[in-house]
Amino acid sequence: MGRPLPVLGSQQDYQAYLEECLRSFDQPGSNARSRLRDLLNSDPARFCASILPALAKVPEDAPVRQFVAGLLAASEHLPAVLADPAVMSLREASALASWIARSEPALDLKLARWLLSGLGKCPDPDAANPARILRILDILAAVSEGQRVVSALVQLLRHSDPKVRSKATMLAGRFLKSAQWVERWLTEPDSRVRANVVESLWGAQGPGVTEVFKTALRDPNNRVVGNAIVGLYMLGDPTASELLMEMARHKSASFRATAAWAMGFLEDPQFLPALGRLLKDKEGLVRRNALRALARIRKATGQSLPQTVSAAPQESPTDTR
Repeated sequence: MGRPLPVLGSQQDYQAYLEECLRSFDQPGSNARSRLRDLLNSDPARFCASILPALAKVPEDAPVRQFVAGLLAASEHLPAVLADPAVMSLREASALASWIARSEPALDLKLARWLLSGLGKCPDPDAANPARILRILDILAAVSEGQRVVSALVQLLRHSDPKVRSKATMLAGRFLKSAQWVERWLTEPDSRVRANVVESLWGAQGPGVTEVFKTALRDPNNRVVGNAIVGLYMLGDPTASELLMEMARHKSASFRATAAWAMGFLEDPQFLPALGRLLKDKEGLVRRNALRALARIRKATGQSLPQTVSAAPQESPTDTR
């Protein structure tokens, strides 16, 4: 048996002890392996929140890095820790998961299995929490590149929480890149799901993609139509720009607001005149989206905005489609 862990009350003491374990890993007679394992098992959340800053002081080719990645990947506590916003931010959790996945490519399967543990008659309460599910889905988007997690995502497509359904549908669509699969979801009652599944085809080049986007143009929801036009634009469809111009003249303010958002997202200077008109729209949401779009195009192209636009009051940076 190894020596018991010392009392590490302060974070400074904990961090110093963790860094000493990493430094002494390769030293003859070192018990760093057992001490690192004990640190993880005694407080998985604290270990996960502390390990990347500690590893920053360790050479990239140090064997201890591979050992720690394997230790974390094997831990049954890892998914719940990554899902917990009280432990670390989503950005920090994604960074940790991405670092582990470079050495342990099956991490995405572990996270997918954890998501499934929240379903059924006796669900894991953490894995059944919609906010934590969404965090793991965001992390999966960063670490997984394959279709092997799609079967787990498909089981979330009928989840009771609409945000979970929407996010799971988008990820499944991104991984599959199948126009046929996306088309099946265009009749889904939830407009969030329809919008996200259309967005999941952005950049796809397979058969039927253009037809799916053109079908989505007939959708009654502004986000679905806007995402379809963006998809056509990405494919180089010559009608996409004019469709967006028409959308900017739509009688519905929500459609005009989405048109302004899409123009900014595409960062194409040809939309500057239309955005100038939308900047005078009677609806505040349309004006805000137009202002953000103009600023985004200016930043992307280096073009100066008209003086009246530059002097306009700045709004919240959050886009609303």
